[in-house]
Amino acid sequence: METSKGLKIFIVEDELIIAESLKLILKSLGHLCVGTTNSILMAESVIKGGEVDLILLDINLNGKNEGIELGKLCYKNKQSFLYITSYSDRDTVIAAKETKPGGYLNKPFTPQDFMIGIEMATINHSEEDSQLLERSVGHLDLSDREMEVLKCFNSRLLTTEIANELSISTNTVKYHLKNLYSKFDVVSRADFLEKLQLMKKEV
Repeated sequence: METSKGLKIFIVEDELIIAESLKLILKSLGHLCVGTTNSILMAESVIKGGEVDLILLDINLNGKNEGIELGKLCYKNKQSFLYITSYSDRDTVIAAKETKPGGYLNKPFTPQDFMIGIEMATINHSEEDSQLLERSVGHLDLSDREMEVLKCFNSRLLTTEIANELSISTNTVKYHLKNLYSKFDVVSRADFLEKLQLMKKEV
């Protein structure tokens, strides 16, 4: 996943005006807001689903620090997330840091602050995810090139994007993907991505 393009982002915010403002900023930065909610249950479902690139969490949901509990769930499910809050007292910051977020933005913030926060959150998560992937597939006999292709695939890159990233032909990418599909005993892209997520959670 390239941090600067087309991220699928979900917003958990209980103030409608702020949520709508965040959606507009995301659109201006070239990202896609796939949904917003102030419901803890819906947020939990999205976090566990693992279908988004980044979740924006307001810490003070419904007058409580429920966002921090959701942050704990994000960390448990290896979901990239970024805190957005108007609260910056020491206790809140300490509690938030313990959930290991990708970043922490205080309201009000500028679009530039927001852009940098998203970039840092996704970069940090990408590096951690890559290391986790290596550990989860360490028992498999993968060549160096297969590992490179796998990391790109794990980052949701398409065949042509993998070819550009690794400076190889699309046919070479398809060849390695075919071998990887066989080694992981999967038959589709969706099944492969799901299996990788499950393997990483077991590490």
